[in-house]
Amino acid sequence: MNIYDVAKEAGVSPSTVSRVLNNKSNVKSSTREKVMRVIEGTSYKPNALARELSVGKSRNIAFLVPDIENPFFSKILHGISDCAIENDYNVFMFGTDDDLEREHKILRNLENSIVRGVIITPISEEDDATLQLLRQFEQDGIPVVLIDRDVREHQFDGVFSNDIEGACEAVECLIQEGHERIGVITGPSTSKPGNDRCIGYRRALEKHGIKVDESYIVSGRFKEEGSYQAMRTLMERKDPPTAVFTCNNMTTLGCLRYMQEHHLKVSKDIALVCFDDIKELEYADMHLTSVLRPIYEMGYEAMNILERRFEDKERSGTIRHITRRHYVNPWLEVRGSEKLIQ
Repeated sequence: MNIYDVAKEAGVSPSTVSRVLNNKSNVKSSTREKVMRVIEGTSYKPNALARELSVGKSRNIAFLVPDIENPFFSKILHGISDCAIENDYNVFMFGTDDDLEREHKILRNLENSIVRGVIITPISEEDDATLQLLRQFEQDGIPVVLIDRDVREHQFDGVFSNDIEGACEAVECLIQEGHERIGVITGPSTSKPGNDRCIGYRRALEKHGIKVDESYIVSGRFKEEGSYQAMRTLMERKDPPTAVFTCNNMTTLGCLRYMQEHHLKVSKDIALVCFDDIKELEYADMHLTSVLRPIYEMGYEAMNILERRFEDKERSGTIRHITRRHYVNPWLEVRGSEKLIQ
């Protein structure tokens, strides 16, 4: 039986059954008893979806990421999920595969689904279609929280890291070891992390009076294969860099794959400093100097911001709110890979 069957047998409306199931006070005791007798005499169990429709409150949160294989987003998901479970929400993760059309399609499908909030790492900060879709969610009373990446022309809630400072500190670490030919494998220029980490690289060189050579700046688009090819470009030039700064964990993996295939050793043939850690490398006794961030906490805070948005709406009955944008500070973990030991 469903909620409509119970209503028919009890001789009441489906909305009355809903009020009984949700313990509302505006139901006469005789009516409540009649509905409960029908329910107790059958195998009826409240359908979660029907219950969400009846009370107008979904417990579902959508989380969209550009690279579902990147462990960074698994750690973000861990933080989101822990906070969601504490507040009795369900989290569904969607991979956009760095494909704008796919991102648009998922967002459009979600418009017709029952979601209470959206957490997203958008592919591009410049894409107008994604911006309009996210704005529509907000207009429909579904809060949006950005994580790690931003969008232009609108101030959504979000959780970000101070990547410029983190990247600058990483490159300065190399400069302090005497490196001047420092290559960088960057991310996409259409993303906040891709831009900010390249800005940090430039800032460090300029701060120490080292001329920025544009040919040492190569994009790997935050992908392993792209970064493998970028490392090839850097290392097969006449004057290869003595050190490389990799701008995310997948970039580091592509760089290391090139080095392994060409029998190059960290700190012997080239120095290496990375943005974001790869803990598994420790099992191979490889300890890379890395810019670290509280990734789990970023995910937890993103979900926490959503929960506060829900509370604001329940309190005031409106979606108007004060924008919450939370920034975390990265730090450099020095492990020796910044050195070049001849």
